[in-house]
Amino acid sequence: MRESDAYYSAIAQGYDALYGEEQDRKLAQFLARVELPRDATLLDVGCGTGRSAAMLPDVRWHGVEPAQGLIAHAPPGVRGRILQGAAERLPFPDASFDVVLSLTALQNFDDPAQGLREMRRVCKRGGALLVSFLARSPNAQLLDAAVRRELAVLDAWEDEKDAMYVCGEQ
Repeated sequence: MRESDAYYSAIAQGYDALYGEEQDRKLAQFLARVELPRDATLLDVGCGTGRSAAMLPDVRWHGVEPAQGLIAHAPPGVRGRILQGAAERLPFPDASFDVVLSLTALQNFDDPAQGLREMRRVCKRGGALLVSFLARSPNAQLLDAAVRRELAVLDAWEDEKDAMYVCGEQ
């Protein structure tokens, strides 16, 4: 088990209390910039407890999360839509989703560039990729370079804690 997976599994019971409002705020920033098609298919990569599903009632929501403890603490109606897995090996066919979302997870990927390529692979042509990572990550410059190399950045900004990107087709 990766160190970050062990950490998130250990704090799973209090994860939403620690990070929930912050994650909601970041998702709201993305939703203010991108209009999601009604009944869109959305994949949340590094979805934690699946909290984003509650803010996205009009989409067909799916999640991928490596930390089993976080999945176990997801609400029952969401838990069944979360697969345990890593961003670098997404278990979906090409072009499966209209939107791929990843909030504050990229800094935890074993191979951020590969994770971004996988997210691009499962996103439909004309779809949106919404990605953020901790701006104070020791690897922030490398993560920014990977996002800009692997995805077509349409909008970028920094909020209180994250570097945030709206991306589209290459």
